[in-house]
Amino acid sequence: MFESVEAYNAAHPTTPFPAERHKRSVLRGYRAAMRGVTDDVTGTGSGASLTVDFLPGGAPLPDEADRVGTVVASRWGEGPVLVLAENVSLRAAWQAVKDAWPTHLSDVRSALEELATADA
Repeated sequence: MFESVEAYNAAHPTTPFPAERHKRSVLRGYRAAMRGVTDDVTGTGSGASLTVDFLPGGAPLPDEADRVGTVVASRWGEGPVLVLAENVSLRAAWQAVKDAWPTHLSDVRSALEELATADA
């Protein structure tokens, strides 16, 4: 987990979050029908509402080329940033999360674990 977007970007320069808040907010990400994904993983007990983003550039649209990147969860593009998967097909990760339609972060992790297992 990284305490801020800047800390995440320093550690992941090839899959950055956009520096500007507006550009972060328009990324194609998963938001569980705009309710957000409930944080039941970090142990903070906050139950915070999170968004899942696919970096760099958001989840690819159907007519866009696939990219390999990182899947993260954050408080709507603000820190802290939790890395969920690295070096994965963003299209496959998007599809796995979308198919699972999770409302809790633990379920997002499960969907991404199944993707990693399928690639092995």
